[in-house]
Amino acid sequence: MNWRAKSEHRLEMMGETITKHPKKIILLVLLVSILIISNLRFITIDTSTEGFLKANDPALIRYEAFKEQFGQDEKIMVIVEAKDIFSMATVTKLQKLHHELENNVPHLNDITSLINARNTRGEGDRLIVEDLFENFPTTKAALEEIKKTALNNTMYKNLLYNEAHTFTTIILEPSAYESVEGADDLDGFGEESAGDAEFLSDPSKSEMVRSADKIAAAFDSEDFNVFVAGSLAVNDYNKQSVQKDMQKFVKLVLLMMMIFLFVVFRRISAIFLPIFIVLISLLTTIGFMAIVGTPITIPTQILPSFLLAVGIGAVVHLLSMFFKHFNEHGDKDKAISYSLGHSGLAIIMTSLTTAAGLFSFSSAAIEPIAALGIFGALGVLVALVNTIVLLPALLAVLPLKPKEAAVHKSAKMDKLLLGVADFSFTHAKKIVGLSGVIAAVFIYLATQVAFKHDTLSWQPDDSPIKISTYKVDEALRGSVTMEVIVDTKKENGLYNAKLLQTLDDTVHQIEKFHTDKHFIGKGWGVSDVLKEIHRALHENDPEYYRVTTNDALIPQEFLLFENSGSDDLEDFVDASMSKARLTFKLPWMEASEYTQISDEIQNILHEKLGDDVEITITGMVPLFQRTLVAAMDSMSTSYVMAFILIAIMMMILLGSVKIGLTSMIPNVLPIIIALGFMALVDMPLDLFTMLVGAIVIGLSVDDTVHFFHNFSKFHHQGYSTKESVEMTMVGTGRALVATSVVLSLGFFVYMFASLSNLVNFGILAGGAIVIALLSNIILGPALLTLITKDTK
Repeated sequence: MNWRAKSEHRLEMMGETITKHPKKIILLVLLVSILIISNLRFITIDTSTEGFLKANDPALIRYEAFKEQFGQDEKIMVIVEAKDIFSMATVTKLQKLHHELENNVPHLNDITSLINARNTRGEGDRLIVEDLFENFPTTKAALEEIKKTALNNTMYKNLLYNEAHTFTTIILEPSAYESVEGADDLDGFGEESAGDAEFLSDPSKSEMVRSADKIAAAFDSEDFNVFVAGSLAVNDYNKQSVQKDMQKFVKLVLLMMMIFLFVVFRRISAIFLPIFIVLISLLTTIGFMAIVGTPITIPTQILPSFLLAVGIGAVVHLLSMFFKHFNEHGDKDKAISYSLGHSGLAIIMTSLTTAAGLFSFSSAAIEPIAALGIFGALGVLVALVNTIVLLPALLAVLPLKPKEAAVHKSAKMDKLLLGVADFSFTHAKKIVGLSGVIAAVFIYLATQVAFKHDTLSWQPDDSPIKISTYKVDEALRGSVTMEVIVDTKKENGLYNAKLLQTLDDTVHQIEKFHTDKHFIGKGWGVSDVLKEIHRALHENDPEYYRVTTNDALIPQEFLLFENSGSDDLEDFVDASMSKARLTFKLPWMEASEYTQISDEIQNILHEKLGDDVEITITGMVPLFQRTLVAAMDSMSTSYVMAFILIAIMMMILLGSVKIGLTSMIPNVLPIIIALGFMALVDMPLDLFTMLVGAIVIGLSVDDTVHFFHNFSKFHHQGYSTKESVEMTMVGTGRALVATSVVLSLGFFVYMFASLSNLVNFGILAGGAIVIALLSNIILGPALLTLITKDTK
């Protein structure tokens, strides 16, 4: 007796034990499950850009160091569109909107608009820094004077207003840290305060966006169009789509499962038992996520419907064998033992291979993808335990009756499956040859697939945030920023007129960069503040709008600016005057498209400043870029890991290296076809579609395990290859078709998602499962026919 036979015997014995103590087993499993599920109230949702990277990622570490020094770079942009933003009616309403946002948006660190924009001027020997609308105009002439001042300030252009004077921006800067309940007003001045505080969380950012959205909607009118843009708003719109879609997906999958189970079994118990098993498995898995503090993210939102679909597949296999035996013999306890002995090992192996396919993502540099791998694998194993332990115990206590008519219902399906088996056996060489040609064509197509990361593109074209972002990019020359830190590596290193002049010249040179696709909308830094000061100290003469050439004058100008009451300087330099911050405004683009801009900025800065300073590029844009690179690395690693782990399992299960490796061919083909199909329809390879390969190979191999396992069992019993294929097809083919249907439908529900990345994922994963089924029941038997020799 080999290890497989011994394992099947032990599973039969386990079935006998379960039928003797079903109530105790049900009580124990439910108590443990409820204990874990009780933590569900602590689960959170995180769609932030930072949330895509692991805490130890160098790009994230640099970004957090930037936030500690300069605060948040992500802003909420409340945009006002009017015929003339400098009309009395518009500025009056703008002032009300500004104050409403200032007083009612939580977690707000700073707010900037034309109303309180910095206006630096000189009055005699005094430096005055005040708000642009320090004295709100009551006459048209007073307003014209303010307009003239605004138009003469180059800092405002494409930041607070556009060239046509039809758009103006209110910029909301979030607090860098979460507010601590009971904190003193003086908190934050201690040296250790920043280290003890937590950065502003994703839920708090969402709270800001939704408050701003609500206020914007209240002020919106035909002649005063108000809308919200910026990366924080994009993230929140994606989060709202996640929350809405998760509920929709779970309902759709449950409905689809109930219909499917009724059609297959025609029993009320066979509908609610599987639903109960998969639901408790899902809730337990999310409970584990809540316990360890792992949030629901855009990638992990597929877990609920995925685990429901996967879990139902294992349950269907067990119930198929149970009801088949129960209907034929009428003994429920023996039917439980028989079903565990017949299908238990295959269910365990399929669950392990599915878990292995998912676990291959656990090493991904993308945090949500790694979480999907870990908790997806955990969820599959939880569902496995509930399927082979809790389900048999529930079957044992339920009052079930056999259905004699059910024995004859599968004759048509058996005839169809036998026809497929005979076709594969008779035309084995042709099938394998044609499959090879198809694989070669789609491998070529797969090499044309482009990798992209663009969270805004996930939104539908009529999405308000998508329309707003593109409108802002066009009118105000950008909606996101790239941050650059120039570190002189010495205290007071910025008290250097030549360095500051070079920085100013460099910013202007970088602003001129553009290609057919890319442009830099605006750049600014500490030199802009110095130019304002220098002009003000020379009787506001525009000729003096430049950086002083006198090193000794720089610290004096800085001191005068600080003594004026403005704290704006801390947005541009550090306390030791060794680091300067440069900010560049860019349009929203796909992550890889920022690389050319990033490289150009880096090259110009190095060329102008040399090696005496250290240049660090950070902010949201580099995080987009890092996410793209990390995703590409993770994809190749995950695919290789999934293939190796599953291939090893198949060789162990089937007891043959040759058959084990051959069994992988029907599972790799669907992935190749899926990737080639993406190139055909110009579908991007992104954070979601990259998941398809490892997930599908983990699921597809389930069918292969059942087919190849039962084929090997029959062949070892002395049946011919043809007989073994036919007996396997009739014995497990029906379950393979049933589980593949439910799995593909479980993925196809994503076609109803709000976000296009999930729609693409659903099309690819559902289609790949269908191809995997055809591959397993047509190509699989053909391969077995060619590599298996009958014993005489």
